Amino acid sequence: MNLYQKPQLSRFSLVLLRSLLVLGGVFSISMVLAYFSAGEIYQYQDSAARGHLPPVDAIVCLAGGRGRIGLAADVWFQYWETAQSQVGTHHNVPTLYLAGMGPQVHWAQVTKQFKPQVQKVILPKDVLIENESSNTVANAVWLAEYAKTRNWKKVLLLTSAYHMKRAQLIFEQILTSRGNQVHLETLSVFQDPFSSSHWRRESIGVRVTVLEYVKWLYYRFFWNVDDL
Repeated sequence: MNLYQKPQLSRFSLVLLRSLLVLGGVFSISMVLAYFSAGEIYQYQDSAARGHLPPVDAIVCLAGGRGRIGLAADVWFQYWETAQSQVGTHHNVPTLYLAGMGPQVHWAQVTKQFKPQVQKVILPKDVLIENESSNTVANAVWLAEYAKTRNWKKVLLLTSAYHMKRAQLIFEQILTSRGNQVHLETLSVFQDPFSSSHWRRESIGVRVTVLEYVKWLYYRFFWNVDDL
Protein backbone atom coordinates (compact mmCIF):
# COMPACT_ATOMS: atom_id res chain seq x y z
CA MET A 1 0.00 0.00 0.00
CA ASN A 2 1.32 3.45 -0.93
CA LEU A 3 1.32 5.56 2.24
CA TYR A 4 1.48 8.73 0.16
CA GLN A 5 -1.56 7.91 -1.96
CA LYS A 6 -4.22 10.64 -1.79
CA PRO A 7 -7.53 9.50 -0.24
CA GLN A 8 -10.32 9.12 -2.80
CA LEU A 9 -13.81 10.50 -2.17
CA SER A 10 -16.69 8.15 -2.76
CA ARG A 11 -19.21 8.93 -5.50
CA PHE A 12 -21.80 9.83 -2.83
CA SER A 13 -19.37 12.22 -1.13
CA LEU A 14 -18.60 13.94 -4.42
CA VAL A 15 -22.31 14.40 -5.20
CA LEU A 16 -22.94 15.70 -1.70
CA LEU A 17 -20.01 18.13 -1.92
CA ARG A 18 -21.16 19.46 -5.28
CA SER A 19 -24.71 19.87 -3.98
CA LEU A 20 -23.47 21.81 -0.98
CA LEU A 21 -21.38 24.06 -3.20
CA VAL A 22 -24.37 24.72 -5.47
CA LEU A 23 -26.64 25.44 -2.50
CA GLY A 24 -23.99 27.71 -1.01
CA GLY A 25 -23.72 29.59 -4.28
CA VAL A 26 -27.49 29.94 -4.61
CA PHE A 27 -27.74 31.17 -1.02
CA SER A 28 -24.94 33.70 -1.54
CA ILE A 29 -26.55 35.02 -4.72
CA SER A 30 -29.92 35.24 -2.96
CA MET A 31 -28.41 37.25 -0.11
CA VAL A 32 -26.73 39.64 -2.55
CA LEU A 33 -30.01 40.16 -4.40
CA ALA A 34 -31.84 40.64 -1.08
CA TYR A 35 -29.27 43.22 -0.03
CA PHE A 36 -29.94 45.35 -3.09
CA SER A 37 -33.73 44.85 -3.05
CA ALA A 38 -34.46 44.94 0.69
CA GLY A 39 -35.14 48.68 0.72
CA GLU A 40 -38.49 47.84 -0.86
CA ILE A 41 -39.94 47.26 2.62
CA TYR A 42 -39.68 51.01 3.23
CA GLN A 43 -41.55 51.89 0.04
CA TYR A 44 -44.97 52.69 1.46
CA GLN A 45 -46.88 55.73 2.69
CA ASP A 46 -48.50 55.95 6.11
CA SER A 47 -52.14 57.03 6.04
CA ALA A 48 -51.78 58.92 9.34
CA ALA A 49 -49.30 61.39 10.84
CA ARG A 50 -48.77 62.90 14.28
CA GLY A 51 -50.18 66.18 13.00
CA HIS A 52 -53.14 64.51 11.29
CA LEU A 53 -54.66 61.68 13.33
CA PRO A 54 -57.88 60.23 11.92
CA PRO A 55 -60.76 59.22 14.21
CA VAL A 56 -60.28 55.58 15.23
CA ASP A 57 -61.69 53.14 17.76
CA ALA A 58 -58.30 51.80 18.86
CA ILE A 59 -54.58 52.46 18.59
CA VAL A 60 -53.08 49.03 17.90
CA CYS A 61 -49.46 49.00 19.04
CA LEU A 62 -47.38 45.94 18.12
CA ALA A 63 -45.32 46.06 21.27
CA GLY A 64 -42.33 43.95 20.25
CA GLY A 65 -40.08 46.78 19.10
CA ARG A 66 -38.07 49.55 20.65
CA GLY A 67 -39.96 52.75 21.46
CA ARG A 68 -43.33 51.58 20.19
CA ILE A 69 -45.23 51.59 23.48
CA GLY A 70 -44.04 55.03 24.50
CA LEU A 71 -44.95 56.53 21.14
CA ALA A 72 -48.34 54.79 21.15
CA ALA A 73 -49.06 56.35 24.54
CA ASP A 74 -48.05 59.77 23.16
CA VAL A 75 -50.48 59.28 20.28
CA TRP A 76 -53.24 58.29 22.70
CA PHE A 77 -52.49 61.45 24.72
CA GLN A 78 -52.83 63.55 21.57
CA TYR A 79 -56.32 62.09 21.04
CA TRP A 80 -57.11 62.74 24.71
CA GLU A 81 -56.02 66.39 24.47
CA THR A 82 -58.15 66.85 21.37
CA ALA A 83 -61.16 65.43 23.19
CA GLN A 84 -60.65 67.86 26.10
CA SER A 85 -60.62 70.82 23.74
CA GLN A 86 -63.84 69.82 22.02
CA VAL A 87 -66.26 71.08 24.65
CA GLY A 88 -69.88 70.33 23.89
CA THR A 89 -69.14 67.74 21.22
CA HIS A 90 -69.05 63.96 21.37
CA HIS A 91 -65.52 62.73 20.77
CA ASN A 92 -64.38 59.29 21.86
CA VAL A 93 -60.77 58.73 22.86
CA PRO A 94 -59.58 55.46 21.28
CA THR A 95 -58.54 52.45 23.31
CA LEU A 96 -54.79 51.97 23.58
CA TYR A 97 -54.41 48.35 22.50
CA LEU A 98 -51.00 46.78 23.27
CA ALA A 99 -50.48 43.55 21.34
CA GLY A 100 -48.18 40.69 22.31
CA MET A 101 -47.15 41.93 25.74
CA GLY A 102 -46.44 38.53 27.29
CA PRO A 103 -48.30 36.75 30.11
CA GLN A 104 -46.30 38.32 32.98
CA VAL A 105 -46.84 41.96 32.03
CA HIS A 106 -48.93 44.07 34.39
CA TRP A 107 -50.22 47.65 34.53
CA ALA A 108 -47.31 49.12 36.50
CA GLN A 109 -44.75 47.75 34.02
CA VAL A 110 -46.65 49.20 31.09
CA THR A 111 -47.11 52.69 32.52
CA LYS A 112 -43.37 52.99 33.28
CA GLN A 113 -42.94 53.46 29.54
CA PHE A 114 -45.40 56.38 29.44
CA LYS A 115 -44.40 60.00 29.84
CA PRO A 116 -45.44 61.69 33.12
CA GLN A 117 -48.22 63.70 31.50
CA VAL A 118 -49.72 60.50 30.12
CA GLN A 119 -49.45 58.69 33.45
CA LYS A 120 -51.45 61.46 35.12
CA VAL A 121 -54.55 61.03 32.97
CA ILE A 122 -54.61 57.52 31.53
CA LEU A 123 -56.64 54.87 33.37
CA PRO A 124 -56.65 51.06 33.17
CA LYS A 125 -59.99 51.20 31.34
CA ASP A 126 -58.27 53.18 28.56
CA VAL A 127 -55.78 50.38 27.84
CA LEU A 128 -56.25 46.83 26.60
CA ILE A 129 -53.23 44.62 27.23
CA GLU A 130 -53.29 41.62 24.89
CA ASN A 131 -50.84 39.07 26.28
CA GLU A 132 -51.64 35.93 24.29
CA SER A 133 -49.88 36.50 20.95
CA SER A 134 -46.16 36.13 20.27
CA ASN A 135 -45.80 36.96 16.56
CA THR A 136 -47.36 39.19 13.92
CA VAL A 137 -49.85 36.61 12.67
CA ALA A 138 -51.09 35.91 16.19
CA ASN A 139 -51.22 39.69 16.84
CA ALA A 140 -53.63 40.01 13.92
CA VAL A 141 -55.73 36.99 14.89
CA TRP A 142 -56.29 38.31 18.40
CA LEU A 143 -57.08 41.80 17.13
CA ALA A 144 -59.73 40.33 14.84
CA GLU A 145 -61.39 38.76 17.87
CA TYR A 146 -61.33 41.93 19.96
CA ALA A 147 -62.47 44.07 17.03
CA LYS A 148 -65.49 41.82 16.56
CA THR A 149 -66.52 41.73 20.22
CA ARG A 150 -66.02 45.49 20.67
CA ASN A 151 -67.47 46.46 17.30
CA TRP A 152 -64.38 48.38 16.21
CA LYS A 153 -64.68 49.78 12.68
CA LYS A 154 -61.40 51.65 12.30
CA VAL A 155 -58.03 51.14 14.00
CA LEU A 156 -54.63 52.80 13.83
CA LEU A 157 -51.83 50.25 13.38
CA LEU A 158 -48.56 51.40 14.94
CA THR A 159 -45.27 49.54 14.49
CA SER A 160 -41.67 50.10 13.39
CA ALA A 161 -40.97 51.33 9.86
CA TYR A 162 -39.12 48.14 8.89
CA HIS A 163 -42.07 46.02 10.09
CA MET A 164 -45.03 48.03 8.77
CA LYS A 165 -45.28 46.69 5.22
CA ARG A 166 -45.43 43.05 6.33
CA ALA A 167 -47.66 43.82 9.33
CA GLN A 168 -50.19 45.71 7.21
CA LEU A 169 -50.32 42.85 4.69
CA ILE A 170 -50.92 40.26 7.42
CA PHE A 171 -53.48 42.31 9.34
CA GLU A 172 -55.51 43.20 6.26
CA GLN A 173 -55.63 39.59 5.05
CA ILE A 174 -56.59 38.15 8.43
CA LEU A 175 -59.24 40.80 9.14
CA THR A 176 -60.74 40.29 5.70
CA SER A 177 -60.67 36.48 5.91
CA ARG A 178 -62.58 36.60 9.21
CA GLY A 179 -65.24 38.92 7.94
CA ASN A 180 -64.09 41.95 9.93
CA GLN A 181 -65.03 45.16 8.17
CA VAL A 182 -62.22 47.05 9.91
CA HIS A 183 -60.47 49.92 8.15
CA LEU A 184 -56.74 50.00 8.87
CA GLU A 185 -54.87 53.28 9.24
CA THR A 186 -51.07 53.16 9.67
CA LEU A 187 -48.50 55.16 11.62
CA SER A 188 -44.83 54.12 11.70
CA VAL A 189 -42.35 54.41 14.55
CA PHE A 190 -38.92 55.79 13.60
CA GLN A 191 -36.93 55.08 16.77
CA ASP A 192 -34.69 52.27 15.58
CA PRO A 193 -30.88 52.55 15.92
CA PHE A 194 -30.61 53.10 12.16
CA SER A 195 -32.30 55.25 9.54
CA SER A 196 -34.76 53.64 7.13
CA SER A 197 -33.35 55.85 4.36
CA HIS A 198 -29.72 54.94 5.13
CA TRP A 199 -30.04 51.41 6.53
CA ARG A 200 -26.99 50.13 4.61
CA ARG A 201 -24.68 52.35 6.69
CA GLU A 202 -25.14 50.32 9.88
CA SER A 203 -24.62 46.58 10.32
CA ILE A 204 -27.78 46.32 12.43
CA GLY A 205 -29.68 48.15 9.70
CA VAL A 206 -28.51 45.65 7.09
CA ARG A 207 -29.31 42.67 9.31
CA VAL A 208 -32.80 43.85 10.31
CA THR A 209 -33.78 45.09 6.86
CA VAL A 210 -32.61 42.05 4.88
CA LEU A 211 -34.20 39.61 7.35
CA GLU A 212 -37.48 41.54 7.30
CA TYR A 213 -37.39 41.66 3.50
CA VAL A 214 -37.06 37.86 3.32
CA LYS A 215 -40.02 37.52 5.70
CA TRP A 216 -42.06 39.98 3.65
CA LEU A 217 -41.36 37.98 0.47
CA TYR A 218 -42.59 34.82 2.17
CA TYR A 219 -45.83 36.40 3.35
CA ARG A 220 -46.33 38.19 0.03
CA PHE A 221 -45.88 35.18 -2.25
CA PHE A 222 -46.15 31.93 -0.25
CA TRP A 223 -48.21 32.43 2.91
CA ASN A 224 -51.88 31.49 2.71
CA VAL A 225 -54.22 32.99 5.30
CA ASP A 226 -56.68 30.13 4.70
CA ASP A 227 -54.18 27.72 6.27
CA LEU A 228 -54.70 29.24 9.72
